[in-house]
Amino acid sequence: MERVGVVGAGNMGESVVRALLKNDVPKKDICFIEAKKERAGYIVKEYGVDEVRKMTALAKRSDVIVLAVKPQDAAKVLPEITACLTSSHILVSIMAGITISRIMSLAGKPLRVVRMMPNLAIKVNEGVIGMAASPDVSPAEFSSLRSLFSRAGLIVDVDEAHMDAITSLGASSPAFFLLFLEAMIDAGVHIGLPRDKAKAISIQVVKGVIEMLEREQIHPAVMREMITSPGGTTISGLASLEANAFKGSIIEAVEKAARRAKELSS
Repeated sequence: MERVGVVGAGNMGESVVRALLKNDVPKKDICFIEAKKERAGYIVKEYGVDEVRKMTALAKRSDVIVLAVKPQDAAKVLPEITACLTSSHILVSIMAGITISRIMSLAGKPLRVVRMMPNLAIKVNEGVIGMAASPDVSPAEFSSLRSLFSRAGLIVDVDEAHMDAITSLGASSPAFFLLFLEAMIDAGVHIGLPRDKAKAISIQVVKGVIEMLEREQIHPAVMREMITSPGGTTISGLASLEANAFKGSIIEAVEKAARRAKELSS
């Protein structure tokens, strides 16, 4: 079960292709279909995998089909894809919020489905990937599928009921963090640093914090306390963040993203 067809070659579809190649899946065993001609040409040139023009051709060349389209396109795309699938195929959906039962309903026939929610960092093998399978996907098949993405990052097996939480915390929250990082860089500029230096410092701060958390195996709160001296500069800044409900705003953002994932299923 190693031949993979990818439907949609946007940012996430490209990241899937790249992750598969880094996991030693041969180029000849990967194909894709993409509506935008220019985008398709880029994927072929950049990764050397085959483009196909019809779903029937994709299905014939694939054991696993990864559906990497927007959830809003599910109702339009799924019937065309599933008409080409046989009982030997496994459909892997990375559409946020679209449940397995919803996929079955749109398909109009029983399918073997795995929901997978990766974030963009699988492109550099540092992703988070939530995975849940329909009951007719065997443990051996699920294990084989996991192995296709084993080098792409942290794989978290979950009940499907938790996929919306994975979508929010794993896939959406990097954008929240990037907004914070952007604010750090702008703050550096605001207090007089050149932008290139503010960016380099901010990124290195993040790298250093993550590396220390992993090496020392300490909780973020403990490390924060190590940095925070009585009456010092850090506690002054933290007090300002707390006055503006920084932590509560992050929790609310994650909660709202999870709620939106649930809304997409309907």
